[in-house]
Amino acid sequence: MSNPSRYLGVDVAKNTLVVAFERHRSQLPNTPAGFRQLIALLKKQTGTVHVVCEATGPYHLPMCLALQAAGQAVTICNPARIRFFALSEGVLAKNDPLDANLIERFGNAKQLPADPPLCKESMALNELIHHRHHLVEAVKMLRIHRQQILDATVRKEIDRSLNVLEKRLDDLVEKLRKKVEANPDWKRKVEVLMTAKGVGFLTAIVLLVKMPELGTLNRAQCAALAGLAPYDHDSGDGKRIRCIKGGRGAVRTALYMSALTAIRHNPILKAIYQRMVKAHKPSKVALTAIMRRLLIYLNSLLKPKAAPTTTA
Repeated sequence: MSNPSRYLGVDVAKNTLVVAFERHRSQLPNTPAGFRQLIALLKKQTGTVHVVCEATGPYHLPMCLALQAAGQAVTICNPARIRFFALSEGVLAKNDPLDANLIERFGNAKQLPADPPLCKESMALNELIHHRHHLVEAVKMLRIHRQQILDATVRKEIDRSLNVLEKRLDDLVEKLRKKVEANPDWKRKVEVLMTAKGVGFLTAIVLLVKMPELGTLNRAQCAALAGLAPYDHDSGDGKRIRCIKGGRGAVRTALYMSALTAIRHNPILKAIYQRMVKAHKPSKVALTAIMRRLLIYLNSLLKPKAAPTTTA
């Protein structure tokens, strides 16, 4: 029987890495020099040492890339899991050394598997999508601001800014298309996703990047990961309304726009939506159900050698 992995916890901040490993505690800079020190520490150990950290926006990514390049196993955890683990252990205080210790204990308690290697190409695609999102929000803000402006000169200045941003948005979509065209696997998946009525290029790209597990999940996992699974909240005789929660917001936003198109132009999903509305389901409940059905169908499309039972 193989020995279980030993886990090293790292609490990642913008400038520092706080390391907890058995009796060893240290603070390193969140820089390439700090990564080299951490790798040197790991190489001194006997047996398998598995690094665990929380997802911290962009701050953990350079460290994880350096560790994986050095052949180290890495797991990136949802911070909520660590926080709930702390509460279950009765830990109410929070600081970097405590967090590093909790991350280490969580890894040892759960015996976490290693994440697949990070893909720099996927990360670049993800950053392009994020940049496009920020430009879209900037366009929305300027359009709202323009409605409140009385002076014609200021309105012209805003129109000039809007024209620049809209051109940048068009250029970004073209860059996304070129990146997809250059990768045969991405191109195949995007083409398959776009065969579903209601799913356009941008929705397919968001699903590709924000939900790379698509095609490997079952129905329940698929809905839960996107935050489209209705959860029970009952106690004793009390039966409360089921609500969706958690999941990946970017995936839900993309599916929401696709569902709005699908209930108009996709005959199967349109019929399901109309049937739910006639049964006096609230429109948002019916639309959420359409989003869930659409996602499950898209998941089935990407499964290898598995033909979907229905067409959407």
